[in-house]
Amino acid sequence: MSVARRALAAPVLLGLTARDALAERPRIGQVAAVTGEARADYTGVPTRMLSAQDALLLNDTLSTGLAARLACRLVGGLEIRLGEKASLRIDALTLDGPRPGTVLRVFEGPLLLDRAPQAGTSPIEVRLPWARIGVRGTRFFAGLLDGRNAVFVERGRVAVQAGGGTAELGAGEGVDQAVPGGPLGPVVRWGAPRIARAMALVS
Repeated sequence: MSVARRALAAPVLLGLTARDALAERPRIGQVAAVTGEARADYTGVPTRMLSAQDALLLNDTLSTGLAARLACRLVGGLEIRLGEKASLRIDALTLDGPRPGTVLRVFEGPLLLDRAPQAGTSPIEVRLPWARIGVRGTRFFAGLLDGRNAVFVERGRVAVQAGGGTAELGAGEGVDQAVPGGPLGPVVRWGAPRIARAMALVS
């Protein structure tokens, strides 16, 4: 093949490669709403700038820009909201089979996760840089709040593993990690002002 023909063929091959990478990954949800700039990244595929109704694919890394918000609905009735400068990857989402479950890896930024009790019971694990959270049908916030890592449960229950310990949280309860890598503080009931500050980060 001549140099000219190879040069013409290269963009076509790159386009086919990108389309193949998108086609081989299952669709696992869609964007519900976007404020500001949000995108989806996957190795070997051009960045997709996200808008409402856009498809979300397994292993997408979702991220938001300054003052941005991203709301997503995943199959199985799981809803996710990301605040500004947040980043999350959908590592696994299987509703059926011998090992059903969902794994979300949060790299940074505030997160609100909501799964209605009637939406199913398959296990969900959220992996944060500083903790692992086991989720039962629930609605909870996780992120940096008032200068500390924090988790708050609005509905349901979660188990937070961090700093060598585990905290079980029920509705209305929260826990902080004052020092990254350090132990979790006591489980306490949050007052309305602190709840409002947390929700403002993802609304």
